[in-house]
Amino acid sequence: MKRFFGFWRRERETLNCRAEICFLADDTVVPQVAWQIAQPGPDDWLRLVLFYYARILFELAELNETRVARELMAFVARVGKRLAAPSGEAGKITIPLGKLRLGGEIKEPSQRTYRAALYANRQGGYRLEFNGALGKERFYLPASLLALLQHIISLLAPEHLERLTRGLDRLHLYYRYKRDFWDSAALAEGPRLAMGNETISEPDPDFEAP
Repeated sequence: MKRFFGFWRRERETLNCRAEICFLADDTVVPQVAWQIAQPGPDDWLRLVLFYYARILFELAELNETRVARELMAFVARVGKRLAAPSGEAGKITIPLGKLRLGGEIKEPSQRTYRAALYANRQGGYRLEFNGALGKERFYLPASLLALLQHIISLLAPEHLERLTRGLDRLHLYYRYKRDFWDSAALAEGPRLAMGNETISEPDPDFEAP
């Protein structure tokens, strides 16, 4: 019955894109995004990374890895500050991935793959389906986000990076207001508010997030 209702829900939605972040045996990580809409714009890329970011924070919280989630937010906040650098510098940044290196194509079978599908509904809302591999999630979940973020930074024109930075900052502000990562409502509400101009309530000063 659950599978039936899931199918019925997807019948009323439109698939916007599928994303795969593949980790190979040689410590290469390859993000791949296949769009199902014509000419995806900067806001489409921003929406994808914000929804994926919210899901990664949720998955970490489900694993009782809230400390890792906060560390990830602090790291992404530093990336955002570098993106806000003077024009000509921001687009050249390379996000440190530790032992991993970013690749452009898959030349061998993936050892671990995270998959996401972004759907749009008729009311103008969005939803992200996520599937991931088990084991060492506290490392690979954040790494998958950073790889996707680097991929998007490399594709966006410099004039659109400010929009990306603003979206990341507003998502952090939302979680400071929300005060947790594991509320499933945040999976859609957080990215929606991050992309908009709606005022987000005064953040909780005691919540340890950027």
